[in-house]
Amino acid sequence: GRGGGAGEPIAYYRDPDDAYFEKLAKLPPVDEAAVDALVAERSRLRAAFEYDAADAVKAQILALGVTVVDVRGQEAWYVTPRHSRTLEAAEAAEVEEGRAASASPRRKGGRDLGPRGHDFERAGGGAKGKAGQVSLGEVDRRLAARLAAKLRGRYSDADAELEALEALGIRVCDATKRWRADGEAFGSGYERTVGDGDEDVPALDTAPIEQLLLARARAKQARDFGKADALRGELRAAHSVIVDDQRRAWRRVRLYGDYYRVGPRVGKAEPKIGKLLTTLSQAASGERAALLEELGAMGVQVDEGRGTWRRPRRTPEELAAAAALRGEAESK
Repeated sequence: GRGGGAGEPIAYYRDPDDAYFEKLAKLPPVDEAAVDALVAERSRLRAAFEYDAADAVKAQILALGVTVVDVRGQEAWYVTPRHSRTLEAAEAAEVEEGRAASASPRRKGGRDLGPRGHDFERAGGGAKGKAGQVSLGEVDRRLAARLAAKLRGRYSDADAELEALEALGIRVCDATKRWRADGEAFGSGYERTVGDGDEDVPALDTAPIEQLLLARARAKQARDFGKADALRGELRAAHSVIVDDQRRAWRRVRLYGDYYRVGPRVGKAEPKIGKLLTTLSQAASGERAALLEELGAMGVQVDEGRGTWRRPRRTPEELAAAAALRGEAESK
């Protein structure tokens, strides 16, 4: 392109990590000083509007196998094509070591992960501390290598890459597929939704809940599913919080003993249903059948495995039958 302008020539630099991938691909080392001189000369000619002369210099640069990027603010040059880096380079190294994977990690669930080899996006502010000394190429390479290891089932290698990233000041959130270098921590990635327990605590302090959600996310990331389940139980028992992993959401419910409502609200009957459910949670095995029968007569469905209850909206015929049963009970 001919997008230059008058004034001082624009400085071009070798693309970060290009030399690393040049060595990994076993390419003969480019004469960096010569390329820098040619690129600088082309930039000078472009700034002076001498485009024909600049194109002639560009032809010399291309003959050396070098690509020049003229995007404003990203001016650079490189030898190794960007699309061949990260995972493809890692695969080449593995083939040499005799442990190539049977499937390509460039695709996950049929989705092309693109030239970076991963689908994580950057979040947060500018890099701070150690992270300020780390190139984007280094971050991309480690994120791609970690994903490649996970897709191949080599979880210890994936954990090692994560530890290396954290040592560099890079934090990764698998839940939201983001990474950051600003020294701040990620949240759990779960959004709060409306729950019937909101009415009981209007000014809910969500900080301890968010801490437990984050600890659970980290336990899942470390594949410590026993701990993740225990934290889920703590969220329910201590905070009346139910977690929906599929929707990445949480809500505060109204617990009656071990049970919370799913489905539509039930209106005036809920206090009585709640009292029966609380009694059911504490009842001995011989008393449970009668309580479940009474709840069933009220149209309540109890899922003891999940600890939920619901009362579907009833038809006029069902309401009439329930009223008749109540009438019979009261007449006895």
